[in-house]
Amino acid sequence: MSTAWTKSAGRAAGIALIAMVVVIAGCETMRVGSDYDHRADFSAYHRFAWLTLDYPRTRVMNPLVPLRVREAIEQTLARKGYERVDDPAAADFVVDFTIGSRERIDVQSYPAPYRGPWGWGYPYFGNEVSVRRYRDGTLAIDVFDARTRQPVWHGWAKKELTRADLQNPGEPIRKAVDAVLANFPPH
Repeated sequence: MSTAWTKSAGRAAGIALIAMVVVIAGCETMRVGSDYDHRADFSAYHRFAWLTLDYPRTRVMNPLVPLRVREAIEQTLARKGYERVDDPAAADFVVDFTIGSRERIDVQSYPAPYRGPWGWGYPYFGNEVSVRRYRDGTLAIDVFDARTRQPVWHGWAKKELTRADLQNPGEPIRKAVDAVLANFPPH
């Protein structure tokens, strides 16, 4: 086997390995972000209430998921020193959330060595394509000033949902809520 072939095959295997690691690492990564009104005085916020809506805000297959999200938000805000009140008129800010998921398709293309059907001659690089279907979950948490009724903070998290996440959503929900609210109040 020639040295050139060994080097090019090794390089191709290395590229394929890197592509696979990037895809796998992307599967486990939770992406988190937030935005806020820079004019809002977050130091004046001490008590919160839930935004009351006249319609259901989520349509999920598991009706326990919104309850778990709500409990996780309440627990995280309580750990941060905020007090929940039942009357929105007595609150400094009101909180709402949205959850959902969407089926996604990931297409990756990377070079792959090819020697032809006879296994001899100089190798050339073609394209290898891999297609993967997955479910992407999103949690968004919104904070509104109770006095002005204006939005003052928005945080979100996105993560590829695994089968384990869907079968036992409690822990992934807590992790997502904690990750989103880590940026509240803004620093």
